[in-house]
Amino acid sequence: MRTSSLLPGTNPLKIKEISSGQNPFFKKLLRLNGSRGIKKFGLALLSGGRNVKEVLEYFPDRCTGLVTYSMDLLKSIVPRRLHHPVYLLPRKLFNLLDFHGTGKPIAILKVGPFRQWDESLHRRGCVLFLPFQDPANVGAAIRSAAAFGVKRVVLLEEAAHPFHPKCLRAAGSTIFHTELMTGPSLSNFFTLSLPLLVLSPRGRDVSTYQFPEAFGLLAGLEGPGVPEGLNWTESLAIPMEKNIDSLNAGMAVGIALYQWRSSIADGRAKGEEECRERGQFEAYR
Repeated sequence: MRTSSLLPGTNPLKIKEISSGQNPFFKKLLRLNGSRGIKKFGLALLSGGRNVKEVLEYFPDRCTGLVTYSMDLLKSIVPRRLHHPVYLLPRKLFNLLDFHGTGKPIAILKVGPFRQWDESLHRRGCVLFLPFQDPANVGAAIRSAAAFGVKRVVLLEEAAHPFHPKCLRAAGSTIFHTELMTGPSLSNFFTLSLPLLVLSPRGRDVSTYQFPEAFGLLAGLEGPGVPEGLNWTESLAIPMEKNIDSLNAGMAVGIALYQWRSSIADGRAKGEEECRERGQFEAYR
């Protein structure tokens, strides 16, 4: 191991060079291309210069190291205080870990453990329940949840692993902006005190729906949708052209969450207007 400083005033970096594909640590990283390896080692790989920079800046405790083939590439990413080791690989080995071909340094992330969903934890706002089996849909839904202020995302048993490379490709650093929790199977899913809203083509128009103060939003599986046993819940539909059957699952979640967030803003504006009107009336009296 050797040390090096990229810029004046920065902490010396701990550099660990890996030159062989038979290196045990490299072989471990290579297994992070799927859910099985991620679960076994509790690690994941995050690509993309901007994503890596944001994680180092805002969530440094979730990172355990950086992987690169060129020290020069780190200059625009590494903060002045970096305590994580840097693994320097030949370009050929680096490309095997760069699952999306970004050519940028890769962050090694700590994964889990995730808390079990408990209905008593939720008092306000939306909690999102995801059964999606496509990692890209899971990532897109998590990104939308973070964008629209959802504090908790519950991954049902059917769901793809949220730190799968395809999920991280869609979610990026927003994976850390919501609390990820685990939940039951979709077939055994129920809520007792929390109103549950289900996305369904046969539901009420989501654009005119008055959302409760606290609720759960559940999307169905890609293709089959939600089980028949969940018909007792309130269903919401996204208006579409008659000859279109459905939207992409991740996109549908994003639209529903946007409508919820818009309804909050509309409610606040209406309340402020009513307060102003009452104030003017009192002044007139």
